[in-house]
Amino acid sequence: MSPPKIYSGLITGLAVIGALSFVFITFAIVVNVILRNTGQQPIQSTTALIEYSLLFATMAGAPWLVRQGGHIAITSFTSFLPPVMKTALGRAVLLASAAILAVLSWRATLLTAQMWERGTYDIRSIAIPSWILYAFLAAGFGLMALEFFRLLLRGDIYSGESAQH
Repeated sequence: MSPPKIYSGLITGLAVIGALSFVFITFAIVVNVILRNTGQQPIQSTTALIEYSLLFATMAGAPWLVRQGGHIAITSFTSFLPPVMKTALGRAVLLASAAILAVLSWRATLLTAQMWERGTYDIRSIAIPSWILYAFLAAGFGLMALEFFRLLLRGDIYSGESAQH
């Protein structure tokens, strides 16, 4: 069962934007280093923007990594199990991963709504509405839960072997 094109495009698009965030981070660091080394005033908001970008990039790219089998999986224990137990454990891990991520997404969604209602801001060198940060978490965790659930429905077992290549 393949996912709808719009959903697949969303997962891929988020991964691309997440990767581009790392390009921004690299560029921002280089610019700040150049400014400091030439006696100029570095851009004050760079550190905060990099921190926000790291959160966004992680949550944007993680669902794609689940789909690609790129997350870390510890296989030293499971490699010694008989195939039937390996399959059962693999399915249990997929179910647990999907459930835990769904709960985290639900909680982050509640916090997003709470921050929206309160109108709070995350104030560092710049002020960003707090709800945006929790929305990143809610979306990322939710999409990862969905990807793990899709693996479970397809009958796949998450081995993490793609991450080793």
